[in-house]
Amino acid sequence: MGDERDSGSTGALPSAGSPPVPTVPGPAKAPVDLSALTPGAVRKPFNWAAASSPLYLGIGVACAVGLFFLLGALGEYSIPFILQTLPQGIGPVETSLEFTTFTFLLGFVGALGLGLVRAYPPRRDPTASRKRLRTRLSWLWRWPLYGFGSGYVAAVRGTPFLVQLYIVYYALIFTAPHFSYFGWDANYWAGFFALLLNTTGYQAEAIRGGFQSVDAGQVEGAKAVGMGRLQIFARITVPQTLRLITLPLTNEWISNFKTATILSVIGVFELFDWAHTNVALYDARPIEAFVMLAIFYLLVNVTLSRVMTYVERVRRIPGLGTPVQEIGMSKRLLGVGGRPAPKMGDAAPDVAPPADNPTQA
Repeated sequence: MGDERDSGSTGALPSAGSPPVPTVPGPAKAPVDLSALTPGAVRKPFNWAAASSPLYLGIGVACAVGLFFLLGALGEYSIPFILQTLPQGIGPVETSLEFTTFTFLLGFVGALGLGLVRAYPPRRDPTASRKRLRTRLSWLWRWPLYGFGSGYVAAVRGTPFLVQLYIVYYALIFTAPHFSYFGWDANYWAGFFALLLNTTGYQAEAIRGGFQSVDAGQVEGAKAVGMGRLQIFARITVPQTLRLITLPLTNEWISNFKTATILSVIGVFELFDWAHTNVALYDARPIEAFVMLAIFYLLVNVTLSRVMTYVERVRRIPGLGTPVQEIGMSKRLLGVGGRPAPKMGDAAPDVAPPADNPTQA
């Protein structure tokens, strides 16, 4: 019986008194040669997607710089005047960045509350009669709060910023025309409050979408392991939400930076007002003024956009969302041919076995 177990037969063992089951000899399987699986045998294709991104960025910058000098050589504007006057715009750029950054950060704090209120609207619990009085009556204050948040977001997103600016400006001017704090007069504070109210509404909508994008199964799983509401919110909901809304909030900051140009209509001396007044009117150089204005905006916005795109790609949640498949180099340059670049998260290619590997038999 011991010999029959080692005979290599895959069938059942013959019972006592039965004829032996004939076995068909097959080709012997040689062991896999592990010496062939060396690190040098792994084929690592060149990542065209990672290499082409900075390449095309450099090509775009080179084209923009070439166009700038070409138009200057054709006499459309004076390049020496632009290079000489450009450092004077650093101060107005700092003012625009102060307005944009401070209002964005303060608005983010308020937008967290508004986004949380709008992400989880109150619902009347049919079993509330069995619970505590505070739980039964919570919908009485949650509904007005939800209505205020929804109305605020709708008002901000449904009206132009110029209208909001004039409402805040005249309300502050008529109430406290000589208001001054931190060296800013009433005009500056009116522009600051208007920009703050505007960006808070837009950020609240982005944060609401981030809260609602968190999978409900993760919340249920956290409840199953004994986490409380605050623990779920701090350890599961907020971290994922912040990673999901990285690009939307970056777009909002860029939009807020460009919206700050409208503050010039109430006397705020920022980047647009400097280019329009000091350069276009006083120096009689309108084309040079707006060329410099475009240079400043492109330097700030493109740099921030590229940095945050890299951060979002590195810190993105694995498995959430599908990255867009990149196009091969020859497809981009020539329009035909080329193998598509591998997607993010694709497995490494298999190791090519040697030609004389016995496993091929």
